[in-house]
Amino acid sequence: MDRLEFLVEERSMAEVLKVLLPRILPASWVLDENYFIRPHEGKSDLKRSIPKKLKGFAQHKEQTTGFIIIQDQDSNDCRQLKQELVALCKANQAPNIKFLVRIVCHELEAWYLGDMKAIQAVFPRFNPARHLKKSLFRLPDTCQNPKTRLKDIVGDYQQIATAQMIAPYIDIEHNRSESFRQFVSGIRKFITAKR
Repeated sequence: MDRLEFLVEERSMAEVLKVLLPRILPASWVLDENYFIRPHEGKSDLKRSIPKKLKGFAQHKEQTTGFIIIQDQDSNDCRQLKQELVALCKANQAPNIKFLVRIVCHELEAWYLGDMKAIQAVFPRFNPARHLKKSLFRLPDTCQNPKTRLKDIVGDYQQIATAQMIAPYIDIEHNRSESFRQFVSGIRKFITAKR
């Protein structure tokens, strides 16, 4: 693969990926050289842009481009949402275009809830010992509204600022969020697959 395009729903995910991807991708992948993060203004904007971007890059037949589409589940059915995005990609795919769709269970903040040490690093008043047995932290993807729960726990919460602060502390190998683990393993397989 010659190029990677990460299409994300919002800026906070882009901020997290700027920090996480260099720890997930091999060193040969360099931000804004051969991989790019494209934030959108929500789900509708993301969905509208997918056909345009896939068709645009399909014209560069000498280059294989991989698209990784990342969207929050929110209150949608996860499997159905993924199927819709996969169908949209397939309908606009060309031989030199590859794609991977990853759904974040409910919201990006579930990834934060999957790493109590990262939360504590940014919010020192947070005491992980008080929360170890709570299902919210054992199974963060089951939380229906992780953003609200995180706000309740840490108090002052600003979406973009928290994304920038917490991303460096996220342990990519030991996060309790299944959707986070699927995201990491999916990217690793995607970039090494012979296609």
